[in-house]
Amino acid sequence: MTTQHKKTNKPVLDENEKAVVKYLRDNPDFFERHMDLLADMTLPHDSGAISLIERQVQILREQKDANKKKLNTLIQNAQLNERLSERINKFILALLDADDLDAVLDIVQTRLTKDFDADAVVVRLFDTGHPAMAARPEIVDWSEPVMGAFEKVIKDKKPVCGRLKHGQLESLFSDEAGQIASAALIPLVANEDSTTCYGLLAIGSHQSDRFRADMGTLFLSQIGKILSRVLKQQLEKV
Repeated sequence: MTTQHKKTNKPVLDENEKAVVKYLRDNPDFFERHMDLLADMTLPHDSGAISLIERQVQILREQKDANKKKLNTLIQNAQLNERLSERINKFILALLDADDLDAVLDIVQTRLTKDFDADAVVVRLFDTGHPAMAARPEIVDWSEPVMGAFEKVIKDKKPVCGRLKHGQLESLFSDEAGQIASAALIPLVANEDSTTCYGLLAIGSHQSDRFRADMGTLFLSQIGKILSRVLKQQLEKV
């Protein structure tokens, strides 16, 4: 008992004190019915002794400040999500208005770099056997050993964020690989049931904390799905 008292630094209540504590908890209006007692009660404080009412007011102010900070954080997050949603909508509309595959890839490069403050944006397309995909510079030979490192991302059909391995960075960002400290990797699949992956969209940042492994990927997933469907439509036009 003594050891526990030293660790917690809390007084050990005797049976009478426990009974008083229980009674006060069961009767929170006790002091409203006995206002005269409040004037005689004090609580220890760093600067001396304060009345119970002063202490209650102090606690309420602290709770108010904490709730205000939480509310401000929620408002800031909502504003950020609203601005992000607007940018994604503009990005989607631009993709839908694209005339051909080259225009699609150009929009991806320019919009994500400008509107989303990306330091590097690359699209690596896989050769699906479609004639329009032949001999394009974005085409990646899936037989290359280094591409095997992306197999799990494509199989899971979900974006991933964080720090990529050196071989992954080089195969995606080439000469810029050494400057990329974190990245978002988005498999280009139309939906979870799709059996076709058109490639990978990689967004790189020079900041190590820009894309974290624990961050949400809802917006990234939306970008990947719409880009995949636009790619499918462009290929069907050829």
